Amino acid sequence: MSPSNPYIVMPRDAVTKIAGSDLSGGSLVLRRVPADDMYVVQTVETGKDIRLPAEVPREYAALRSGDPHHAAQWIRVAPNDAHLHHLFLSRRPDISIGFKEFRELVPGVADPGNHLGVVVTHDPDLPPELVEAGASEFAGWAVRRSGVEPLAIEMEPEVVGLAQLAGKWPIEQLAANSVMVVGCGSIGSAAAEALAGYGVGRVELVDPDRFLWHNMLRHTLGAESVGRFKVAAMKDHLAQHWPQQTVLAHRRDVVAEAHYIRPIVDRVDLVLCAADGIAPRRVVSHLSRRARKPAILACVLDNGSIAEVIRLRPTPRFGCLLCLRQQLADQGAMDAEADQELDYGTGRVHQPMTAVPPDLRYIGTFAAKVAIATLLESLHGDHTQQVPGEHAIIGLRPAGDLAAPFDLSQAGDVRWSSIPRPRASCPTCSPG
Repeated sequence: MSPSNPYIVMPRDAVTKIAGSDLSGGSLVLRRVPADDMYVVQTVETGKDIRLPAEVPREYAALRSGDPHHAAQWIRVAPNDAHLHHLFLSRRPDISIGFKEFRELVPGVADPGNHLGVVVTHDPDLPPELVEAGASEFAGWAVRRSGVEPLAIEMEPEVVGLAQLAGKWPIEQLAANSVMVVGCGSIGSAAAEALAGYGVGRVELVDPDRFLWHNMLRHTLGAESVGRFKVAAMKDHLAQHWPQQTVLAHRRDVVAEAHYIRPIVDRVDLVLCAADGIAPRRVVSHLSRRARKPAILACVLDNGSIAEVIRLRPTPRFGCLLCLRQQLADQGAMDAEADQELDYGTGRVHQPMTAVPPDLRYIGTFAAKVAIATLLESLHGDHTQQVPGEHAIIGLRPAGDLAAPFDLSQAGDVRWSSIPRPRASCPTCSPG
């Protein structure tokens, strides 16, 4: 296909109008979008002297711009070789078919004179073997007296969004599941976005803070959200990009308002904590264990050199966060959380985030992946997404100077291990 030819977009309404018309052909009006060298079908002749607008959904802003510019044709072809020719020519750049030969193949094509003619052919009875080979029910043609070339034409599909993955991804199962995301900062916002992309039906966001200028570098949100509460801005952001998902926003502090958080934990299937500081992770570990819900804890450590993702499952096989930390202390490993309690003069008890933006988004998505694997395994018996363990250490920019198990030396390394059984003295796992 020649790069000098226009690119044609057919909204679903245009496809439906042509397919449903009793005519054997008719006129089209194309809207031209010069900045993108694109033509959009705007008007379709559906009956004799009846021309109807092809509706474009409001969210497709780029397809609604530009001005009516170009008259074109649509022609319904009887089962013949027209679309086979289109397929053949499309795979061989800079090859055309003669204008006279094309008129014999597609009767009714208007003479373009010295201009470019655009024709859309419709073959509703395309043989299955041609469809399998790559041919389409609709084909576009750039018609000139000097020759006719295949035209790039894209049709809006009947199904758009996650439903396109039906049969290839468990969208129905995950649509029935819910996750609470504690902390809507850089990692939490990336995790929430990923959960929506995986198809989780309901997400409950928990964060007390506002989105401010220093957040912009690493966050999913942008300048449009500065000054807003993170949960409200993220709710609107997810609604715009993932309208099939239900999002609830809670402007709450998981530590100071644990009494408010408990009912939310009770009604979700899993808790994902990406909040800054030690206390939120400990509270989430405690509340989720008591509610018998799995939890995923995600953070970066050692000034962003490594990351940690922990999966807590409320079974006799696995303890809580406190049990894991005590095991690491007994082994003489690094106190992974100690350096987050340094006072930076900000009035907060944890260090500000120091990892680079892509690393934080990576960890948020990684945590969401572990959450999805856990939901599929524990609620649906689907082991296709099973992860190797419960405790992952991920190398971001590691120096290799930490104690095991944090002693990674290469970026991209992921070290999985298990976590200990509940301690008899643990106040979370074994309350007296």
